[in-house]
Amino acid sequence: MVKSLDYNTIQDIIKEGGSGEKELRVKGYEVFSKVPMPMWKRVKLDDVHIPYYKEYKSAAIDNDVQEGLVVNPLTKALMDDDLNTIKSALAHNFGVDEKFKNMVLAFYNTGFSIRALPNSNVKLPVTVNYSVIGDDDTIIDLNLIVAERLSNLTVVFDFVSDKKGFHNGFTAVIAKDGASVNIVKIQRFSDDSSNFDNNIIITGNDATVKWTQIDLGGKVDAYDVTAELEGVGSSAYFNSIFFGAYEQSHDMSYRVNHIGMRTESSVDVKGALKDKSKAVFRGNLDMRMGARKAKGNESEVVLLLDKTVRSDAIPALWCSEDDVQANHSASAGQIDENKLFYMMSRGLSMEEAKLLMVEASFNPVIDTLPNDVLKEVVKSYIGRRISG
Repeated sequence: MVKSLDYNTIQDIIKEGGSGEKELRVKGYEVFSKVPMPMWKRVKLDDVHIPYYKEYKSAAIDNDVQEGLVVNPLTKALMDDDLNTIKSALAHNFGVDEKFKNMVLAFYNTGFSIRALPNSNVKLPVTVNYSVIGDDDTIIDLNLIVAERLSNLTVVFDFVSDKKGFHNGFTAVIAKDGASVNIVKIQRFSDDSSNFDNNIIITGNDATVKWTQIDLGGKVDAYDVTAELEGVGSSAYFNSIFFGAYEQSHDMSYRVNHIGMRTESSVDVKGALKDKSKAVFRGNLDMRMGARKAKGNESEVVLLLDKTVRSDAIPALWCSEDDVQANHSASAGQIDENKLFYMMSRGLSMEEAKLLMVEASFNPVIDTLPNDVLKEVVKSYIGRRISG
């Protein structure tokens, strides 16, 4: 089914859905239809076209049958618990833009609800693969990750294509009291693809969320990760790497709202740019009133491999509470020519020398991936991008 993103399509989609799904899609469409396409200053959307609605059948999930784990595809049925999770997430401000966020709510064509039961330790990483294959070139995914009290869960998302595609996603992560959640997102779309991703994290008391973001592909790549640290003693740690080549544009936004007492966060972004690529990093730490003893830190370091690239950093720190600690920093610099010459004098080509310098920056993040195959895939992809 290939249809326009309009009200008639919504009516066709919800014919077989329940009341919760109908409510979600109709409300999402009401906002989507009224909000214009954003006009971003640093990342141009001139070549981004809103796609047609298509069914998507190429999603694959591994390790979804384990003790303490409940997984449901959201396109089959939207349970009451899932709807309540989405509603709690939508009470917060997040997303790359209201247009894209509500597009997902109205027209999602794939996605999963992944729930770790109370006191469970889900041993194997749950891996969700979204691939652009054949006519399945439009991925609009809605994902709910819920870690119940004192549970432990790892979820890996792998987005990949070797042809032009469009992706727009919405992921809500709810970590309840004492839960530990590890989220990994790897994006390696083709150079003519568009990628948009809207993410929200909500934490309970003493909950911990670790988030690893690896963005390597796409002509336009924009994502937002917002964390609401509501629970006392909760924490969120973000480790991200990105690589830009050709005329790629990366737009990255991290927002951490410290709400509960003794909350802690860290945002660590490392990147490399070559050719005529560009990147924008937005980092916001907000120490809300009442977040006493909170600690937050954010940093971005970008390696500029060519003089024709552009890197913009827009860190911001907001503080309404006195008894907190917060720091932010950002830096971008050219390759040290002396180091480059030294490595080339030892027999390495220029591309090999550059690769070693990028790997030295990226490996601490890549080495944390829970799958050795993924580690090699990411390293190989980066190597091809540098030499290509």
